[in-house]
Order: sequence, then C-alpha cells, then structure tokens
Amino acid sequence: MERKTPKKVVVSKAAVKRSGLLAVKASARLEGRVVPAGHKRSAAVKAYLAKQQPPKR
Repeated sequence: MERKTPKKVVVSKAAVKRSGLLAVKASARLEGRVVPAGHKRSAAVKAYLAKQQPPKR
C-alpha cells in the first residue's frame, strides 16, 4: 500500500547551503560563467553583498 503523505526528512542548514552552492556552480558552468578556483572577492564587493542582505531578526 502506498503512503498517502510524504515522508518528512530533517535536513541540516549546512546540507541546504551546500546544495545551493552546488546548484549555483552547476548553473554558472552551464552558462559559461565559471570563476577561477583561487578567486577572492574584493572588499568593495563584500561590502556591497553585505549591504544587500536583509536585516537579521
């Protein structure tokens, strides 16, 4: 007999973050936007990205 409700699985924040990272890398690779392995973000870019984040509650 088949299950009527989906099985619930607890997933860690780290697993979700890693999954997102892998998806972004794969998408970039498909679009030809691969970033070199040793690339470091500049301070200006880090500041910009931090400013774009929604405030934490």
